[in-house]
Amino acid sequence: MPPPAVPKPRKNAPRISAVVFDMDGVMVDSELQWKLAEKEFLLHRVPRWRAEDYQRVTGLSPSALYDFLNEAYGLAESRESFLHDCGRLAETIYKNRVTLADGLLETFARVKSSGRSLGIASSSPRDWISMVLERFGLAAWFGAVVSADDVNGRTKPLPDSYLAACARLGFVPEVCAAVEDSRVGVLAAKNAGLFCLAFRNGANGDQDFSAADAEIMSVKDVPEALRID
Repeated sequence: MPPPAVPKPRKNAPRISAVVFDMDGVMVDSELQWKLAEKEFLLHRVPRWRAEDYQRVTGLSPSALYDFLNEAYGLAESRESFLHDCGRLAETIYKNRVTLADGLLETFARVKSSGRSLGIASSSPRDWISMVLERFGLAAWFGAVVSADDVNGRTKPLPDSYLAACARLGFVPEVCAAVEDSRVGVLAAKNAGLFCLAFRNGANGDQDFSAADAEIMSVKDVPEALRID
């Protein structure tokens, strides 16, 4: 039998005042697009790259990805060169390839109409987030947008991006919820003290979401999972 639209939560959500979304793989299908594009990008740099390594790098910032690859495989190029090429690839992905998650705008509208706030906590650089916000006209929805640049590179699974987003929204983490699509993202949200929904987006079946409070199969399930009327 197929899974229910909203899997039973492991625990009920508290009264939520704000919902903080990850961007990549949650708001847009960029994790899938990165995976498709990175096959050539990574194999060029790491001939021994294996498909199962994707689950280890999903959710990492570009700088953290470089660190992982350099430590695990050894890279011949500098960090600056690697990040420059990541940036060029990002322009193609965010400006031309990604699409919005099904039901995202309807979910935003439902959350906002209930009097709750919206934020973003992403491990991507600010200019990558800006590409998405500008292309799809999303900026007005959010009371806080936190990027890797805003937390001095202390990206997920560290809690800094979520702590910063909650602070900018004016709420303590205990009354905020996160929507994530990666193990490192879930850990970041839980390390910060948020209630966390893990989104099975069709491209992350290998991710370990055991630390999440509940799983959802669509962003349209966010209001119900958080008991937002």
